[in-house]
Amino acid sequence: MLGFKTLKTACATIKGFEVLRALRKGQASGFNITRDMRGEARVVERAFGLGPCALGEAMQFITEQLALQAA
Repeated sequence: MLGFKTLKTACATIKGFEVLRALRKGQASGFNITRDMRGEARVVERAFGLGPCALGEAMQFITEQLALQAA
């Protein structure tokens, strides 16, 4: 029998396809604050609930950038 065994695995697969499509089209660039491969990985982590809060991550990134500019 081909197909998904559970609705949970079907949803996760479709979500993965949609996240990758959004990354490829550049539609997720608003969430990719570092504009690099690690930023794309964070977008995927957040889509699946694996990563930290986006607001906390953005605040940390801004703080680091301000510290670099001040130095």
